[in-house]
This record gives sequence, structure tokens and C-alpha cells, in this order.
Amino acid sequence: MEAMRRFILFVTLLTSCASNEHITSPNILIADSGAYVFLLPDKAKIDGYLTKKSKQELLVYGLPYVDADTEIEVGDYKIMVVKKDFGESRIEIEDQNLVTPVLADQERASAEYLKVKKIIQSESEQYSMNFKFQTPIKSVITSAYGKRRYINNIQRSPHMALDLRGATGREIFAPKKGKVVLAENHFYAGNKIILDHGGGLFTAYSHLSGFNIKMGDIVETGDLIGFVGMTGRVTGPHLHWEVFLNGNRINPELLVDLEYAQD
Repeated sequence: MEAMRRFILFVTLLTSCASNEHITSPNILIADSGAYVFLLPDKAKIDGYLTKKSKQELLVYGLPYVDADTEIEVGDYKIMVVKKDFGESRIEIEDQNLVTPVLADQERASAEYLKVKKIIQSESEQYSMNFKFQTPIKSVITSAYGKRRYINNIQRSPHMALDLRGATGREIFAPKKGKVVLAENHFYAGNKIILDHGGGLFTAYSHLSGFNIKMGDIVETGDLIGFVGMTGRVTGPHLHWEVFLNGNRINPELLVDLEYAQD
């Protein structure tokens, strides 16, 4: 696999950006797990989020999280999605029902998962042609995207979000213009908001103490949408921030300039 990676790097003309995104002429790309790439729409042959770079219209394609180097095809493109070691996270939850829920709560959590999945697989009209974000709270990262996660020493699914430090009640702001397509309490996520930015791009905010929006609201960049909390399965107050693009949860750290907590 390493030899193949070096060969692809050799034959590919890459224009690299700070976010680990790449665009190529020969239609062979390499990018990290959970990153995103810019594609020429006519060669990608799919609908999605469109933006402009150097006056050229491009499609922004979100890549999946992978456990091993994986080649995917998007229209005429072949993309090598490279496994990345994001580290691990270990937490202890005292409420055993949040670790091994009773049947009724399992069914509730499953229904909520399917509801979110249906929402983020839809596509609406974009509000802008830029792919710029502001941070929802000016804070530091306490848990990175992609970490292998252990709850009470039992391995669970990877951490597919960015955790940002914040005390209960701290204000959360919309990073881009969008429509509120979900604002309700979920079993694991607690109070959760999803914003639809159009073009298959969604952002989500979990564990909130309260909302400052309602379903169907259109919010502008910088509008107050909610407040940091510790509802759902958490060990303390923080913002759990997810970004979905063409159905994949991508790494929010690539979209904003944030530092890691030093303690």
C-alpha cells in the first residue's frame, strides 16, 4: 500500500491547501480520512456543495472516515482516502443506562439516529457559494475528531465530532447561514440542533442547555442559536460540533482556526 501511495503521489499534480484538500488534473487524488476535496463538477458527475476558487466553480466533496487506506470513485475521479491516527479518548459514565440502555431507550436512540441520517442525506438550495466558516464558540479543542473512543473501557464508535470547551450557558453562534431543520432532545446527544446550509452541507450542535431558535428558522452567520450544556451522554459541559457533507461526517477542525487545550 505504501508503494502504491508513493506511485500515486509521483504521477499526481497536487495543489495542496491548509485543510488537507487536494485538486488534481489527472483525476487521481489523495486526502486524509474525514477531509474534503475540490472536484470539477463535470468530472465528479454528482450534485453537491458548489464553491468558487480562482474564479473556477468547484464541487466540495466530503470524504468518509476510514479504518484503512481506501480507494473510492466519484464520477471520473479516483480518491485514495488515507487512514489517519487521531489518537484515542477514554471516558467514564456513571449512569449505566447511558452506557447500556434499556430496550425502550435503545429503540428511541435508534429512531433518532435514523432521523438524523435521513436529514443529512437530503440536499437543498445553497445560501452562498463560499465554503467559509466562523467558529461556533471561540474556545479550544478538548477532544479531536476521529479519536478511537472507549466508554467505561469498552470500545465504541470513533468520535466523529469536535468537542469545544465551554461552561454551561455559554453562547453558540451559527458558523454559516442556514435553516434550522432539527431542534429537539435526543437520548445520547441531549438538546441538539442541525442547520442545513444547502448543497448537502449540514452542521450539528449537541448537549446544549437550551435553544435560541426554533424549527424552520433561517439564521445568518454569527446569529445566536443556543447555549452550551451537558445534556445527554456527557461527563461535563462542552459543545459537540459535527459537520456533514454529502452524507459523510468530516473533520470540523479543517474549517476553522482553533487550538488544543493545554491541560
